Amino acid sequence: MRNIKAIIALVIVGGGLILFGSATFQVKETNQAIVLEFGEWKRTVKDAGLHFKIPLIQDVIYFDRQIRILDMPEIIAITSDQKRMIVDAFTEFRIQDPLKVYQAVRNEKGAENRLSIITNSNLRKVFGVEELNKALSGERRELRQSIRDAVFQEASDLGIEIVDLRIKRTDLPEENSAPIFQSMIADRNQVAREIRARGEEEALRITSKAKRDETVILAEANRDAEKLRGEGDAIAAKIYADAYSKDAEFYAFYRSMEVYKNAMKNGDTSMVLSPDSEFFKYFESMGGN
Repeated sequence: MRNIKAIIALVIVGGGLILFGSATFQVKETNQAIVLEFGEWKRTVKDAGLHFKIPLIQDVIYFDRQIRILDMPEIIAITSDQKRMIVDAFTEFRIQDPLKVYQAVRNEKGAENRLSIITNSNLRKVFGVEELNKALSGERRELRQSIRDAVFQEASDLGIEIVDLRIKRTDLPEENSAPIFQSMIADRNQVAREIRARGEEEALRITSKAKRDETVILAEANRDAEKLRGEGDAIAAKIYADAYSKDAEFYAFYRSMEVYKNAMKNGDTSMVLSPDSEFFKYFESMGGN
């Protein structure tokens, strides 16, 4: 009799444990869950801890709530100037609304596949309106923001939050690299030639202006010098005239002394002249007779 009671007690305890286990579920800190009843949504659980459900009637589906990285395969994008380029990118995301994710794609794997399609589509769309030179120039901040804004809206409808989107690499397909690089080099050389030509033209203009200014300055200086020289000669002539009018003999004597000084200023005192030349007038006597 005691054995039967013990067995019944064990069955009751075991059944109770099984019932309790099927009526509870645990949500971890890194997870969130939705509770379904016969496939229909009943509630979303985001608080960590032990929760209850109706056994055999309600099911629980778990979703990660952490930030996840989706590293997408390289794609080929066609730029606005019809050039092919390789784009390699990745996105950081997290599931914001597990119900929307379940309704749209059922599970996390489906969410990753759909997000990959959305991102690749917008990568091609944004790079498709840019020229190859700009797409390869490193101006990725604006491009990344444009792509992120487009992906953000579509992902939000799926219950996914886009934390960040980054472009790891943009490059040319190997078969296209050489001719495109040659074309880019030719374009840069053309720009360099145009800049150099403008510089030479500006240098010529500056040089011509400097020479013109030099000519004008020298002409004005010569004009002023001739004017001053003329004024000086006039003043000197007036002084000589005044001196001559006061003492003609002294004036003649002074002028003769200047002639002697100029004639002998190099230390050469040898001259070949007629003895009765007027030049020796003041050498004949101290009185100059």
